[in-house]
Amino acid sequence: MELIPNQDLFQTVFNSSPNSIVVLKSLYSDQNTVEDFSIQLINTAMQKWIDHENYKGRRFTEIFPRIKETNILEILIETAKTGITANFERSYGEDKKYWFRITARKQDDLLVVSMEDITGKKQAETALNTALAAAEKQKRLYDSIINTTPDLVYVFDLNYIFTYANKALLTMWGKSAEDAIGRGLRENGYEEWHALMHEREIDTVVAEKKSIRGTVSFPHAELGRRIYDYIFAPVFNEKGEVEAVAGTTRDITEIKQAEEKLQQSESRFRKMIHQTPAPTLVLKGDDLVIEEINKHMLQMIGRGEEIIGMRLIDVLPELKGQYVWEQVLKVYNEGIPFDQSEVLVPHNRTGEVKDYYYNLAYRPLVEDGQITGMIQVAVEVTEQVVARQKMEESESRFRALVNASSDVVYSLDADWKMMRGLDGGGFLLDSEEPFANWLDLYIHPADREKAVSRIKKSIEDKSIFELEHRVIKTDGTLGWIFTRVVPILDEKGNVAEWFGAASDITSQKEIQEIIKESEEKFRQLADLVPQIIWTGNPDGFVDYYNQRWYEYTGFDENEYGDSSWLPNLHTYDAPLVMQNWYDSVHNGTPYQLEFRLKNARTGEYRWFLSKALPIKDKTGVIIKWFGTCTDIHEQKSITEKLEILVADRTKELQRSNEDLQQFAHVASHDLKEPVRKIKTFVSRLEDHLNGKLDESASKFINRIHVAADRMFNMIDGVLAYSKINADSQKTTLVDLNEVIKNIETDLEISLQKTDGKIQYQDLPVLEGASVLLYQLFYNLINNSIKFAQEGTAPQITILAEKDNKRDKNTAVIILEDNGIGFDHDQAGRIFETFTRLNSKDRYEGTGLGLSLCKKIAERHGGSINAAGIPGKGAVFTIILPLEQQQKDI
Repeated sequence: MELIPNQDLFQTVFNSSPNSIVVLKSLYSDQNTVEDFSIQLINTAMQKWIDHENYKGRRFTEIFPRIKETNILEILIETAKTGITANFERSYGEDKKYWFRITARKQDDLLVVSMEDITGKKQAETALNTALAAAEKQKRLYDSIINTTPDLVYVFDLNYIFTYANKALLTMWGKSAEDAIGRGLRENGYEEWHALMHEREIDTVVAEKKSIRGTVSFPHAELGRRIYDYIFAPVFNEKGEVEAVAGTTRDITEIKQAEEKLQQSESRFRKMIHQTPAPTLVLKGDDLVIEEINKHMLQMIGRGEEIIGMRLIDVLPELKGQYVWEQVLKVYNEGIPFDQSEVLVPHNRTGEVKDYYYNLAYRPLVEDGQITGMIQVAVEVTEQVVARQKMEESESRFRALVNASSDVVYSLDADWKMMRGLDGGGFLLDSEEPFANWLDLYIHPADREKAVSRIKKSIEDKSIFELEHRVIKTDGTLGWIFTRVVPILDEKGNVAEWFGAASDITSQKEIQEIIKESEEKFRQLADLVPQIIWTGNPDGFVDYYNQRWYEYTGFDENEYGDSSWLPNLHTYDAPLVMQNWYDSVHNGTPYQLEFRLKNARTGEYRWFLSKALPIKDKTGVIIKWFGTCTDIHEQKSITEKLEILVADRTKELQRSNEDLQQFAHVASHDLKEPVRKIKTFVSRLEDHLNGKLDESASKFINRIHVAADRMFNMIDGVLAYSKINADSQKTTLVDLNEVIKNIETDLEISLQKTDGKIQYQDLPVLEGASVLLYQLFYNLINNSIKFAQEGTAPQITILAEKDNKRDKNTAVIILEDNGIGFDHDQAGRIFETFTRLNSKDRYEGTGLGLSLCKKIAERHGGSINAAGIPGKGAVFTIILPLEQQQKDI
C-alpha cells in the first residue's frame, strides 16, 4: 500500500477523524514471526495519548508501554498474520480508567488501527448497572418489609381494582395472590356498604390529591371481627397526576380494648378518689401536678377546682422548705411511703399563713416500674393538738404556782397579840410593838368570825390552830393562806406564847380553780371530738373515758380499767394489744397500734388507730397516761383498695411490656435477615471476582461490609434498649466526638446528597450507654438533614459546655440547624410519641425519633428540650450528667 501523493490533503483528512488512528508496519523476529510494529503515522486524536513527539519508525510497544499490561498486542499480531479484521473493547491508561473500541484492519503490509473513546459510555453503563442493582436490592428490601409487617398493605388502580396485596392482607382474606389481585372490593369479600365507602374515599383521594384516614370494623378470616385503622394515600406519576391509591391498614382491636379497659380503670380510680371521706389528692409527673383532688381536700386548702393541672408548690408556695414538702419529694424520688400524725404545716387557707396539724399518709404511684406520681391523704387534727397543748400549758402553770408558794413565820403573845412578824407574801409587816387588831386588818370579813371561833377554842383547849382563810394584803389585794399556830407552854403548863406559820396558798387556791375549770373544759372538749379519748394512772390503769367511748362500746359510765377493753377487742387483736400496752407501761414508751374494736350498737368490728403518751414530771417520772383511739376504718379500706388497684395496673403494664419485649425480639430477627443476606452475597461477590476487582470496587465492597456490620450493631442496640426496663445498660466512658464521627460516616450518603455539613469540636467525655447516646445524636442529626429547607444545604453545629448545678457536674450540649424549624407552641408536643408536625408525604419517618431521644436523655438522668422558628431552624438543648450515680442504667 502506498500513501497518497498529496501528503497535505491526506494529513488533513487523516487528522479530521474524531477517533485515534495509528498506521503500523510489522516487525519480524529471527524466526520470521511478527513480534512488534513500527509506527508509520499517527493522527492528531492519537497524539494526545503519547508523550513522544518523535514517534515515527519507533516501536509500538515503546511508544505505548502500557499495551503490555493487556492482550491488545497479541490481537494486533493475530490480525497481521491472518488478515482478519479485529473489533474489540479494552481499558487503557493509569488505573485503566479509559475505555476504547479498537478496530484493526490489515491493508497490504500495513496495519491500520483506530480507537474510539467509549469511556463515557462505559461509565454510564456502570452507573446504570449499579442503579439497577440498587433498585433491585431496594425492591427486595421493600418486599421483605411489606410482607413481614403485620399491617395490611395494598394498592388500588383508579377503577377500585386491587393491583397489589401483601401477605398479611392475603392471609386475612384467606386467598392467594392469583385469586385476589386484579379483582375488586366485593370480589374479595367486602360487604356492599364497606365497598361503597372505600370507593368514595378513593375518589376523594384522586380528586383532592390528599391522604385520608379512617377506622372500620370487618371480619378476619381467622380472628373474627376486628377493628382496623387505615390510611389511603395518592400515588403520583411524573406529571403529578394520581395514577393509583396506596393503602395501609393496622389491626387496632387490642389497642382499642386496652384503651377501654384503661379508661374504665381510670374512671373507677377517680370515683374512688372523689368518694373517699378523707381529703385526698393525686400528683403526677416530676413537677408534681395536681391531677385529681376530692372536695374534702379542696375545702381543707380553701381553693376550687381551678387548681387541677397546677403544680402543688404553685398552689401552696409556703410549703417550700418545710418538713412536709421534704417528705413529699422523698416519697416521689425514693418511693418510700410516709405516714405521720400531727405534722405541723403552716400554710395559707384563709388569707394568712397559720399553723395547722395533720395526720398524713403519702404513697408513690408506680407505672412501668417507675414512680410517676403519688397519692396524698391528709386528715386535719389541729383542734385535737391545740386542745392537748392547752392542757399541757395549764398543767405547766399549775406547777409554776405551786413552786411559787412561800411560808411566813410569826409569834403571838398569850392573848394572840402580834409580837413579831416577817414580811412574806405581802400580807405581814415587821413590827416593833405588839398590836392586837391584826385580825381586823388582814383577815377578810367573811372569814373573820370563823377565825375568832377557832382561836377561842384553841386558847381554851391549848390546841393547835389550823385554818385556811382569806387575807387582805398590804397592797389591798385578796389572798389565801394556810395558818398553823402551835401553843408554847411554860413550866406550869400555861400558854406563854403562840408560834405560827402561814403559807401563802393563794396560788394553790387559784390552781384548784384552774384545774377544776381545765378538767371541766377538757371533759367538754373530749366529749365533742369524734375520737375516743382516755387517761390512765402511772401504772396504766384507765381512770377516764370520754363520752365517745361509752357511745361506741355500750359500757356504763365510770366503768374503767383494762377489763373494759377485752370484751370489745377482736379475738385476733386482743393478745397483741395487751402485750404492746403492757410493754409500753413497763418501759415508759409511747404506745401506737392498729386494732379492731366492736361496736356495741351494730355488732361490727371497725379499725382504730390507738396512741398513748406517758405524761412525765420534771424528774422524768410518769404521772399520767393520755391516749386516743381514731376510727381509720374507711382510710384503711381505701388504702387497701388503692394498693390492689395499683398492683392490678402494675400487672397489666408488666404484661404489656412483656408483649413489647417479644415483639422487639421478633422484629430484630426480621431486620437482621436482609442484612445477613447482604453480607452473604457481598462475600460471594468478592470470592467470585477475586483478583478482578480494582481498588475502587474493593473500597466500595469494604464499605458495604462496614455499613452492614453497623446495621447489625444498631439492631442489637435497639433490641437492648427496647427491653431497657428489664435489662439495664452498662455505663462506660463515651467520647461524644467519636460518636459524632461515626454518625458522619453512617450518614455520608445523605450528607453528600444534600451537601450537608456537621461542625463540632471539643465535645465532652461522659459516662453513659454508648448505644443509646449514639441513637440520641443520630436521630437529632438525621432529623436536621431530613427537615432541611429546600435548596439550602443543611448546616449542623454542635457546641458543649460543662456546668455545675446542685453539686452535680453536667454537660450542656447545644445542637443547632438551619432547617425548616417549627412554631414555638409546638415545642412541647415535638417529643411526644408518634407526633408528626409535617406531612409524611413530604417528610418520611415514624414520629418516634424525638420521643426516643427524650427517653434516652431522661434514662441518663438528663433532659432535652427544643426551640424553633419557622423557616430559620431549630435548637435542641441536651443536658447530661458527666458521671452516673450507678453503673447500670
